[in-house]
Amino acid sequence: MVKNQKVKIVLGAVAVLLIVFQGLCIGVAAPKGYYLIYDWIFYGINYAIIILICIIYTKNRYVRWVQWIIGLLLLVANTTFFYYMGDVNVIVSKSPDNQHELILKEHQKMKTETVRLKRRGIIFGRKTATLTGSSKYKTIEEKTYKINWVSGDIAVVTYQASDNGTLQQNAFNYRKSDYISYQYVAPSLNGKWLEKGNPDNYFMYDMGEIVYAENGKLFYYNAEDTEQQGIFSLVIQVDQDQGKPSFSVVLNSDAEFDENGLIKVGGTISIVPMTLDDAESKVYYRES
Repeated sequence: MVKNQKVKIVLGAVAVLLIVFQGLCIGVAAPKGYYLIYDWIFYGINYAIIILICIIYTKNRYVRWVQWIIGLLLLVANTTFFYYMGDVNVIVSKSPDNQHELILKEHQKMKTETVRLKRRGIIFGRKTATLTGSSKYKTIEEKTYKINWVSGDIAVVTYQASDNGTLQQNAFNYRKSDYISYQYVAPSLNGKWLEKGNPDNYFMYDMGEIVYAENGKLFYYNAEDTEQQGIFSLVIQVDQDQGKPSFSVVLNSDAEFDENGLIKVGGTISIVPMTLDDAESKVYYRES
C-alpha cells in the first residue's frame, strides 16, 4: 500500500477525477445520446478506481478493512456488469479514401438495439440511428451483415434482422450538401436508367410506378414499396415471398438536383442489391 503522503494525495485526486468522469458519462453524456464507443474503457476505469481505493494507505486498521471490503464489493459488481453489459461488438468501417467511417455498436447479451454512432472526439460517439430487429437478433455477432461504400461517401448496410432470414438495408450519408430544402429522391429518378455496360438491365420510374429489369426479368413496384433515407438514397423493399428483389437506389456524387427536383444530365445512380451474397452495386445512367 502507498504510504507517502504526497503520492496519496495525487492518487486520491486521480481517483476523484475518474469518478467524476464516470458520473459525467452516466448522468450527462448518456441522456444526450453520447456513448463511449468501446465499453471496456468504462469498466477499465472502474477497475482503476477500485485499485486506487485499495492501495491508498490509512493508519486505522478498521478503515483499511472497510477499504478492502468496499474494493471487493466493487470488484465483484464491476466484473458482473462487465460480463453482461460490457460484451460489445463494435464495427468501424472506413470509406475507400479513409475520409469517412461507419461505427456500429452491438451489445451481445442485452436486448438493446444495435446503434450507429457518429464519432465525437476520440472515444465518444453520438447515437444517430438503430438497426431494426437488432434487439433480438444480433447480426454482428452472427456475422450476417455486409457494408457497401457507394460513391465513396454513402455506406449501405445490408443485414439480417431476424432468425427467419429477413433482410433489411440502411443507407448512411456522409456527403456534404448545400441544399437548403428537403429533396425527394423518387421523383428525381423520373425516366429510364440503363446499367453501364449492360443496357438490357434498367430501372424506370414514372409517377410512383417502378419497373426494374434484371437479367431478362421484369419486376414491378409502387410507392408503398419505397422508403427514402436522407436525400440521396431510396430503399425499395418487398416481402421475400413475393419473389422480387429488394435493393437501394443511391444517387452518386456526380448527381445533382436541378430547379425542378430532377437529377441533372450526366448524373448517375447506383443500385445496391439487398443480399448478403457477393453481388456488387451497379452504376446506371439516364437514357437520353
